[in-house]
Formats: sequence, structure tokens, C-alpha cells
Amino acid sequence: MLKKLSIAAVAAVGVSGAANAEYLYGFGGMYVDHQSWDHGLNEVNNPKGRNQYVIGIEGGAGFTWGELYGFYDYENIGNAPDQRAAAAKATAHVYLGDTGASIYAQVYDFGSDMQSEQNRVLGLGYTKLGGDNWFFKPWIGIHQITANDGFADEATAKVNGNNGYMAGWTGRYAWNMFGQNFSVVNWNEIEFDRSEEITANQGGKNGWNGGAMLSWHITDNLYTGVTYRYFRNKLGHEGYGDLFIYRIGYNF
Repeated sequence: MLKKLSIAAVAAVGVSGAANAEYLYGFGGMYVDHQSWDHGLNEVNNPKGRNQYVIGIEGGAGFTWGELYGFYDYENIGNAPDQRAAAAKATAHVYLGDTGASIYAQVYDFGSDMQSEQNRVLGLGYTKLGGDNWFFKPWIGIHQITANDGFADEATAKVNGNNGYMAGWTGRYAWNMFGQNFSVVNWNEIEFDRSEEITANQGGKNGWNGGAMLSWHITDNLYTGVTYRYFRNKLGHEGYGDLFIYRIGYNF
């Protein structure tokens, strides 16, 4: 049901955009990451074996009716084709008038030879917390998942349906220091009341997942940054885990 509602919401956005949208802003870029699992502060399973290079693209846009953001990652690019993976995410806030509240929708999709997973969230958000150099946008919604985990027990490997609830936020702060431009971005997702299968696979009824990225904007186009990536009962790891991600990127 939620998947159908998500598709309907996206279709409604498209119709609204075609009818009366005014374009306000947009951005896009590409990047190369190195996910350094062995640089984390807490030990995770096989940290060196999980190190990988990732190439990706991202972009977003704002309109009078709402705002969109998405990215696509191609992972493990230095390994054999059967060891590579891809991930994509799309989010939307559809404004509820001038209230600051929004209809929030999110789809995240991951696929590899051993695993596939799609997470869908539909709920409410708020977009009017911010100023000239910062913003904070929280949201909460119903969570559904379709997953096939080749590393899980047969009884819990395939999941399709409700997975409780998800809440989260995205925030950004930018500043100038010594004539240089810097920014920090934090995103966070918290899963509540997971299904029995996901609870068994991820190590807990609840879990969270996020990252804090510090970037140095060397020029208007070129930047570099480091992300502290953290998670609990997520990414196949029971308890708290973390890693560092090093990035160089180019904004169009």
C-alpha cells in the first residue's frame, strides 16, 4: 500500500510541477569516496575487507511546490564485477502551503549479487527551520521494506512489507574562516518497531544510521571532505559501529 502511495505522491509532484511550478534553485555534482571501515572508532566485522572506493553523482532542486534530492553510488569499483554494488536514494518534500509542513517521501534502493533492499518511507516533514547559512529539516513516516539478504538465515532472508516507522533529519551549517569556505552536513535516520525478520537480521528492534560530513570548499566547484559515518543495529552490524569516508568532489 505504501509503495502505491509513494508512486502516487511522485506522480502528483510531476503533475503539479508541470502545471504551475516555479523553479527556484538547483545543484548537482559528482564525487569519489573511499570508505575506510578500518578507520572507525569501534570494531566492525572484517573492517579491512569492507574498505572500498565509490563513485557517485548527486543533485537537488527547489520549486514553489517543494524540493527534491537524490544520489546514485556505484560501489567497490576496484573489485571484480560480481563484487560490486549500486545504491540510489530519492527524497521529496511537497509543501503544505506556507505552513512549513510537508508531505515527505523517500525511496532507497541497494543491490548486489548477494543482497537487495528497497526502503520506502511516506510521512510528514518540516522545512522552515533555517537561515542564510543553515537549515534543519526533520521528518517522520511509515516504513516499508523489500529485501533479499543472502547472508541471513533462510527464515529471515526475504522480507516484504511493513517495517515499523522511520524518523530523521538533514541539517547543514556553512561558514567562512581565514578566507576559506567550510560546511558541515548531518543526516540521520532512526528505525522504530522493526519487523521480526529485520530485527533478527540487524540485531535489534530499533536502529539508527547517519553521518556528519565536514567539507572544505576549495573553489566554487571543487571540494574535499571527511564523513564520520555511524550506525547501530544496521548495515549487518549488531550494536554501535562506525567508519570514516574520505571524499573529493566537483560541483557543476
